Amino acid sequence: MLKTNSLQRPALATRAAGSETIRRASRMLAWALLGLLLFGLNTILAELAHNAGIVTHVFTRTLLWSVVPYLFAFVLLHRSLHLPAMEGNSLVGLAATFPFVALLFVFASFHIEYSRGALLLGYVTTLVWIWIGYRRYVQNYVPLFGYADPQTLEQLEAIITMPGAAPPSPTRFEQIGSLEDARHCDGLMVDRSTTADPERTRQLAQYKLSHVRMYSVERVGEMLTGRVGLAHIDENFFDDYAAHYLYGYLKRAIDILAVVCLAPLAVPIGLAVAFVIRLETPGGAIFRQERVGLFGKPFIMLKFRSMGVDANAMAQFAARRDPRVTKVGRIIRKYRLDEVPQLWNVLAGHMSLIGPRPEQAPMVEEFSETISYYPYRHLVRPGLSGWAQVQQGYVGTLEETVTKLSYDLYYVKHCSFALDLLIAVKTVRTLLTGYGAR
Repeated sequence: MLKTNSLQRPALATRAAGSETIRRASRMLAWALLGLLLFGLNTILAELAHNAGIVTHVFTRTLLWSVVPYLFAFVLLHRSLHLPAMEGNSLVGLAATFPFVALLFVFASFHIEYSRGALLLGYVTTLVWIWIGYRRYVQNYVPLFGYADPQTLEQLEAIITMPGAAPPSPTRFEQIGSLEDARHCDGLMVDRSTTADPERTRQLAQYKLSHVRMYSVERVGEMLTGRVGLAHIDENFFDDYAAHYLYGYLKRAIDILAVVCLAPLAVPIGLAVAFVIRLETPGGAIFRQERVGLFGKPFIMLKFRSMGVDANAMAQFAARRDPRVTKVGRIIRKYRLDEVPQLWNVLAGHMSLIGPRPEQAPMVEEFSETISYYPYRHLVRPGLSGWAQVQQGYVGTLEETVTKLSYDLYYVKHCSFALDLLIAVKTVRTLLTGYGAR
């Protein structure tokens, strides 16, 4: 249940007016610039050590190179501030690690001499500094949202309490009655479905002109849960989706490159899995099934067979401890090894590495008739792993499917390089722990 807070006015009066999202970004920017002093200090100490004959000039030069991934790490973190703060640890580790791995790749590709010690020092400095800043200004801060219409809390609770959903980020709420109250909030939560009247319109206009940030209930729900409210799609849904159009081309190039790089590892693993499947049960090791892909076009998806030969004849939900699954099938499902053949689907363009999981054609037809906005999930290419998989796992009921759709549409709306990297990191955790397998 959502609870409102009655906060003391003197404490609130010290807060600056404006958007908490903007405030987060400005604080992290100032923190990033302050961190450059650490690199300056490291460089001065490195130069003194070089003059003393302790380190070579390469050490100092590598430290200077480390400033580039340091700044890129903050850019990457800035691009992901819209994600729920509960993802903080994954975001910080990802933002700090990826740029330094990229720099290491540049050094190796162009045969640039570098110091491993200096690169490690730069990475640790970046990781620690970002972690301190994020926890101080983002993760540990509990935002306060004001509301004028009591029914907005009921709508928000309907978004937050969906079956099978992960818990939301902590938040405070307070009913406001004046402009002064609104100025002390990080944002004003507005019910867009409320019938407009002249008095309400004038009041909202006054808030807007006073630089009070206003959010729809659906937007607040997205920020707290990483899901899209399905009561009705936010008016910015298609605008946000269109903004990621060019990223689709880069994503396709990354998919092809990743499959080529993974092939030397995936081929021997695939051969071993196919061998043990054939040893346990008769029949082919590869299972083919029609799934629905980009823009609703059907394609044949490949998987390693994890059930009996005729077990998958009918489209149905996967159940916990499904009796149709073989002993080998249970193992390969737990660690997602049954999905190795789908790398071919990625190479062929039917799928992507990251995206909503493709559903069986009969189930898509049923869900399109019974669940509002379900076809919107086909606006992006389906993937081996997706936002719903790492947040929720497999689903087994129609109600959980609705929750899964809210995650999938969040991905469609916010598809980005930062979000894909976060999903990739959480997918590795799934592979190591078997989380969500059935």
